[in-house]
Amino acid sequence: MLSSINLLPKPMKNTMNWLIFRALCLFSPALLAAQQPHSGCGTPHPKNVLEFTAAENLSANPYVVQIFVHILRNDDGTNAAMTDATLRQNLDRMAAFYRPHNICFTFVGRDFIDNTTWNTNYSTADIGALHAVNPHSDAIDIYVHRNDFEGSGGNAYDIPSSKCSVSANASFNFEHEMGHCLGLLHTFEDFMGAECPDGSGCGSDGDFVCDTPADFPGSQNMNSGCTYTGSQTIHCNGSDQTYNPPTNNIMSYWAACYAQFSAGQGTRMRNTIDATGFLQDRLTPADRIITGVTLAGEIAVGAQNGIQVGNIGMAGNVTMNGNAHGMFNAGQFIQLAPGTGIIPSGANGILLTINRMCEGLFLTSEFPVADRDQPDADRAGMQVSPNPFTDQVQVQITLPASGSASLSLFDVSGKLLNEVSVRMDNHSNKHTEFLQLPHLEPGLYFLRLQHTGGSETFRLVKM
Repeated sequence: MLSSINLLPKPMKNTMNWLIFRALCLFSPALLAAQQPHSGCGTPHPKNVLEFTAAENLSANPYVVQIFVHILRNDDGTNAAMTDATLRQNLDRMAAFYRPHNICFTFVGRDFIDNTTWNTNYSTADIGALHAVNPHSDAIDIYVHRNDFEGSGGNAYDIPSSKCSVSANASFNFEHEMGHCLGLLHTFEDFMGAECPDGSGCGSDGDFVCDTPADFPGSQNMNSGCTYTGSQTIHCNGSDQTYNPPTNNIMSYWAACYAQFSAGQGTRMRNTIDATGFLQDRLTPADRIITGVTLAGEIAVGAQNGIQVGNIGMAGNVTMNGNAHGMFNAGQFIQLAPGTGIIPSGANGILLTINRMCEGLFLTSEFPVADRDQPDADRAGMQVSPNPFTDQVQVQITLPASGSASLSLFDVSGKLLNEVSVRMDNHSNKHTEFLQLPHLEPGLYFLRLQHTGGSETFRLVKM
């Protein structure tokens, strides 16, 4: 754990007046339309900000956060804010941005909330009632709405937070709002004061992260691509200094250019999890044992390693009745003890999934229990490094047998950018391919390995 944590507000510097929060999400709608490629963030100015004054004690294990998603629909169950397929794409993309920082996610369930107002005309007046519907004390609750609300495309309610909302019109805000949940401020924040471009005071001003360049509200220009073309200055430390804000950072408002969290932001998120009790409560345990229960409603649990279900050690069986729904999501294995009495019928059901946490897909499709984990020698796949990358990636391909395969590169819209034929060695089922990609713009891409036995897809982030 951290040796020293300060909770702001603290006594202010003699030369500093209390600054009103100037985040762009509170500016006028006219300014928002002129400056941004999206509708902004409704996350409020934090009441307090954690200031970390000691080096991080980084755990060797990943920080695996549990998330539960609520899809808003109209009163009659129509007009769902997002399909399951689109939800998976967004969550996979979000997970890819966090994985390089040793933060991963366990998806422990999804439900529907049928309320036309909350779905299409949500406002801050509805917050309490919405959050009272099926909340989770062991997962971060994510609410997906059909439309923007009060001029924003997302809202984390506080920093840090155990819940956030995302508009389907601005679904890239999954990664942005989750950053707020885990303790990140906007890059242009000025909670204790605006950060100087020379970096002085970076640990206690701006966004409290020293490796994100100083930013200011309104730096975004949707007509300049991903290049800052302004000349904004600030007077600090006795001189006028010119901003060069980050245009690829997920906690900025250059949404079309999102490509990364900085290393310092990763450190801040892990420090925040270590220092925040309700976030600790939402970490996935290493192992779970479920015995002696009757499933009559919802049960959604995850484990980093394995889940054992049933009468284990004479602890009592697990049965199902009524309209029960069970979702078991483990990193390595799910064991159903002999005689387990889970018999889905009617409207109830059980979903067993294997989630390899930081080593693979965010959420796999359903696996029959017997096929949950094939031996490595029999599994096709690829390893890609480095990721994120700058100019080149190395792709190590493994196939169950020698033969041909192909690598295809797609952008986030699904457009095919490049395709390479791969011929495996006749005496080996392994091959290494180097892809030269200096021409790509910063952002998220998908690399697909196609072979006779199927296909695998890997997410790439270009710095």
